[in-house]
Amino acid sequence: MKILFNMQINQQGVVTKISEENMPNKLKYQAGEIEARLLEMGFVEGCRVKIIHRGIFGGEPVAVRINNSNNLIALRKTEASAIFVMEDGNK
Repeated sequence: MKILFNMQINQQGVVTKISEENMPNKLKYQAGEIEARLLEMGFVEGCRVKIIHRGIFGGEPVAVRINNSNNLIALRKTEASAIFVMEDGNK
């Protein structure tokens, strides 16, 4: 299992868990706030994700495609660090 923020461009996988335990700066947010935001954006257990782009400075934001749709969602490091993914070799 990997954290979404640590994945490279074109890597993909399936979301296995959303948890705020490993988030940097988690003290800035109320408990459950980031998890609720991610669920509203469509990051639910079992959805497929693919890293499309990473920012130049520090790798953020991370552009993620969910379930092979045409929509891209940009996540900060804090948000992407709350998403746990099981890697998938399919491209």
